[in-house]
Amino acid sequence: MFNFPAKVSFILFLCLFASFSKVHAGDKEFSGQFDPKLIAAKDDTETVIFKFVAPEKLNGNTTFGENAHVSTAKLFNPESGKLSISTVLVEKSGKEPLLYVDFNDDKTYSDNEKLVFNREFDDDDDTWVLDLNVPIQNSFFSSAPIFLKLLKRYTTDGMTKNDRLMKQSTKAYARGTVDFKGKKLLVQYSYDFGRGQISAENCELGADTDGDGEIDMASTSPEALDTRIETPIFRVGDIYFSTKKADVKKNLIVLTEKQAKDYKRIELVTGKELPDFEFTDFNGKKRKFSEFRGKYVLLDIWGMWCPACIDELPYLREAQKRFQSRNFEILGLNTDEQTVGSIKKTLEKNSILWTQASFESIVELVGKRMMIRSFPTTMLISPEGKIISLNRTSKGEFDLRGEDLLTSLDKTLPR
Repeated sequence: MFNFPAKVSFILFLCLFASFSKVHAGDKEFSGQFDPKLIAAKDDTETVIFKFVAPEKLNGNTTFGENAHVSTAKLFNPESGKLSISTVLVEKSGKEPLLYVDFNDDKTYSDNEKLVFNREFDDDDDTWVLDLNVPIQNSFFSSAPIFLKLLKRYTTDGMTKNDRLMKQSTKAYARGTVDFKGKKLLVQYSYDFGRGQISAENCELGADTDGDGEIDMASTSPEALDTRIETPIFRVGDIYFSTKKADVKKNLIVLTEKQAKDYKRIELVTGKELPDFEFTDFNGKKRKFSEFRGKYVLLDIWGMWCPACIDELPYLREAQKRFQSRNFEILGLNTDEQTVGSIKKTLEKNSILWTQASFESIVELVGKRMMIRSFPTTMLISPEGKIISLNRTSKGEFDLRGEDLLTSLDKTLPR
């Protein structure tokens, strides 16, 4: 998936607000404090390749044992902003993978620097996870959290069969609780390690608006917002609020109540109806989403500028061909500022023939109402207009990417 920001011109349109929302006299305020531990941004990861190495070439007192598969890499240090954390990955048949971390930077590895991976899922021997905490100095927080996911089955360009693919988080959230209408409300903000504070002008923030004790930071979640896109206002029931202050050094969080009219977001939640909206198609015709009622609709928010979006087009084309007879349609919401004519010509040449909405007609819908910040964003809508899947496979939703899209549609659509 291609993460926001991706295209300068599109971002400039969206980045209308670069700070927390303004507070008006008389707004009710609620205060709270930060927790002493940062939270790793697990949904925002980078790829790290662990290169195979002969164990005898490593320093230290640890003997990794016979038949141990050993690979090394430097992890990204969020505090320094550099690839500076030396690590060794050790794998043995039938055993949990181990990670040795050179915390003291003495170029050696010993048993007191050893951490053990856990299976992400009980029945999955190919995906392992680990929470790593790197000590930091002169901060309200004592350590920088790093989430690691080892993917044994996966490879990418530049890897050999003996190398290993790892996903690493590079960002963290400062989390806290606020006394809010008689309840404890969990909130969190992107933490700027360089400044040692919350960055209001470039901040992803979240709030536990459904009260389940977790904050869902997925790009389509109503519990997640981004100050680069819109004035960040959240909703809890019929109460609306924004952040007035988030000051780590003072250990202070202040929220302020807002009016319902200030809340413009279309909340994307599985099982709920997607509100009707207007758009102009590539033929210049004014249309409404409600015209598709009675059909299963794959809503594809994409752009020609987005490589990941282009990669999905062959699968979408096959889906349209294979399932159109089963009451299925695709509607593309185009986020590319190229002239409609040039895009249309390219699409027709590649047999991409489903309805496309023009950039100008949906850019406010996508950026300011749906608040989409990751591309492509794809959702499956029922004939009744309700959201079936937002492609959040970690939450058990249908996978709407690649070959899995075809499998999901075959299971879902009536024959």
